[in-house]
Amino acid sequence: MAIIKDMQSKFGISLSYHRITAFNINYVVKKAVICVASYLSKEARANQSAPLEEIDIEIPTSDFTQFQKTNPIEHGYLWLKENVVGFDDSIDDFEVVEPQINAPSETEDPI
Repeated sequence: MAIIKDMQSKFGISLSYHRITAFNINYVVKKAVICVASYLSKEARANQSAPLEEIDIEIPTSDFTQFQKTNPIEHGYLWLKENVVGFDDSIDDFEVVEPQINAPSETEDPI
């Protein structure tokens, strides 16, 4: 899953494909952090390009309970669209875009 929305990076580059790459939750101090990686495009992500920008967004303590008893990644996308400037009016992309890993051929030694 990802979010599609044209946004400017801190370097002035237009990035359109954004996905959550990590979600850290500390239940003791009720702290959650979403890591969002932004790519030039969906095609760039599919072609194994590195993200051009990665940001950590801390969830306010007042919103922490929203992430309990739910899939935090899925709810993270909803929370981003509702609470982070720039992610409003974005389009959900439910297609899984994972780089393909080639299996070693019979003549190659496995690593």
